This record gives sequence, structure tokens and C-alpha cells, in this order.
Amino acid sequence: MAMHVPAIAAPATASRPRVGPRTLLLVATLLASAGVLAIDAGAATVPVEADLARILRFMAALKLALAACALTASWWRLARPAAGWRGTAYVVGPPLSVGGALVMLSLAHPGLAALGVHAGLLAVLAASLTDKDFFPDRPPARVRG
Repeated sequence: MAMHVPAIAAPATASRPRVGPRTLLLVATLLASAGVLAIDAGAATVPVEADLARILRFMAALKLALAACALTASWWRLARPAAGWRGTAYVVGPPLSVGGALVMLSLAHPGLAALGVHAGLLAVLAASLTDKDFFPDRPPARVRG
């Protein structure tokens, strides 16, 4: 005599926790920051005069503030779906600019740091200026004729 054990009813679709773009943005920014700070611990800095180093660090702090603004704008925009290359730019741009600004603060690789900062800021700026859904409540543009 065979014994029949009823199967436990499992949902038809096993739902995995979905990682959203805001989570990716936060994790990528934290990883970029941690990576730069870990690598920077033993990096040799470029020899510069004290006054020049102070100016370069001040400018790097300003770039870090701009990167924080880009991070904030991307976080705000990614509360709604962003399609295509714009979504990628909102996720990749701020970590690139934060990492570049932190490298710039260390004075280790100024050229590479400037490339990272400006590429990240340009990505976010280009995405936001061409995104018609950047401001959700903006009325449609009127056509002059």
C-alpha cells in the first residue's frame, strides 16, 4: 500500500528580493569610497609645495561637494523608473565622481582623479538635461507657432 503525501503548496513564481537602482547607487558609491580609501592608505603622493597642496585639496573638497549634489540628484531621480542609458548614468556617474574626488584629495593621481570626477559629473548632467521625466510635475512644453 503506497502512501501519498500531499505536496506543500509553493508559490508558482519564486520571488527573489529585487535590487533596485537606488540600492545599486548606494552600494556602488560606498564601494568606490571604501576602495579609494583602502588603496590610498599606501599610495605615494605627488610632491608639491604646501600652498599648492592646500589649494588642490580645497578644490578637491569643492569637487566632492559637487559629487554629493550629483549623488543627491540621482537618488531623488531614481525614486521613479529611468529608462535606457539615463538609468545607467544615474547609477554609475555619482560613484565615479565621488571616487575621483577622494583620489583628488589624496593628491596621488591627479589626472586620473580629474578624469573620474568630470566623467561622473558629465554623465549625471547629460542624463538629467535630456530626461523629460526629471521633473515629474512639469507641464508639457508648448509649441510656438
